[in-house]
Amino acid sequence: MPSWEIHDKWAHKMEISEEISNYINRAIDNIDVPEDLIKYVNEVKIPRPRGRVPFFIAELLAMFGKHDFGHKKFIKEEVLPFFQRKGTDYVKAYYLHFILDYIGSPQLKDWMKNTGESIEDSINKYQKNKAITVLGTEKQLIEVMDFLKRNAQELQKDLNLKSPD
Repeated sequence: MPSWEIHDKWAHKMEISEEISNYINRAIDNIDVPEDLIKYVNEVKIPRPRGRVPFFIAELLAMFGKHDFGHKKFIKEEVLPFFQRKGTDYVKAYYLHFILDYIGSPQLKDWMKNTGESIEDSINKYQKNKAITVLGTEKQLIEVMDFLKRNAQELQKDLNLKSPD
């Protein structure tokens, strides 16, 4: 996964404040989690079917792991509205963090090397297979993806990715 310095650099390039970038990094990577997010995950419940008792988000994070929200779609769907209420830059920083982690993962680096796929292909793959949106966040997702695609060469260098032959 990319360092926070890489996350902060790209947030800065997108004109997202350092404060928001740091907030999102801490929240997603579960390090010194902001108090308002802790309060949210301890208060909000995820409904369950057929009258079963709902889960608190915090209970699910404890079961599935807290880093990157446990990589569970249904947890991300419940947490994303929290960032949405904080503002569009929080949502952009959220997507930026997850896309950079995805592209910078060893598995995807190997996939790109073995298939010759580009960063742009990987960003599209993220949208197709990994992106979580809630009503009103699609615009920020597309904005982040387009920005990264426009800056693919620099991103490739920052993430130490081999260029396709």
